[in-house]
Amino acid sequence: MMTYDGFDFSRYMIVNDIGRPLMPPQVIQSMEITGRHGAYFLEKRHAPIVLPVEVTLHEDLNMSYMEMKRYIAGNLNKKEPKKLIFEDEPDMSIHAIITDNTEIDDLLKAGTTTLHFYCPDPFYYAIEDEVFTFNGEGSYDFTRAKGNEESEPLIEIQGMNSGGVITLKTDHSEINFEGALNSGETLVFDSHFMTAYVLQVDGTKRSANNDIDSLDFPILAVGANNVTVSTENASVSTIRIYARSRWI
Repeated sequence: MMTYDGFDFSRYMIVNDIGRPLMPPQVIQSMEITGRHGAYFLEKRHAPIVLPVEVTLHEDLNMSYMEMKRYIAGNLNKKEPKKLIFEDEPDMSIHAIITDNTEIDDLLKAGTTTLHFYCPDPFYYAIEDEVFTFNGEGSYDFTRAKGNEESEPLIEIQGMNSGGVITLKTDHSEINFEGALNSGETLVFDSHFMTAYVLQVDGTKRSANNDIDSLDFPILAVGANNVTVSTENASVSTIRIYARSRWI
């Protein structure tokens, strides 16, 4: 079974094989210096992946085979990557979009093809994610039980600030916020998009990027983590951490 952008394809096709790599392609950046052996390692990152999914289309009783092919094509055609879920891993999803050719080998009222899903973000994300909630400022330990890779969390802080400082500190980062935070508003740090904003009472967002002193956004490890929120002439009532747990 395969679900794409909320549409269950099990009624129209059988998934025969999924070409999932053990890891995404690894991109290594290094620097060579004339006269020295080897190279200096700079960084490693995960490249996008392509998932080949071999499927068999079978006729549906409510439409002809050709009508069904058009119907399937319409549900696969997206303008941007959407959530893709496979039956053997129902607790995680990856964002994907169809790429390459999708020619079908037809045999009577059935056909086989390989769908190539391009995944610009090579991570699988937990469908039911871990959320950690703490009351008031302080230092808090918590454990990420899901995923096998560092995650880029979304952290919400509710409180008030007018001329003071709210400090968010994790094991490897620290950000100071000096902007205004009114009653009922929520300060948000989004590590995935490397942005900070204030969610206002009416639901609109107000950028807070100019009110923070660092773009070193928090990263959560698999397992044990710590977050510390402190204030100076400000107050904090609630801290909520959406882990965005993920797997390679």
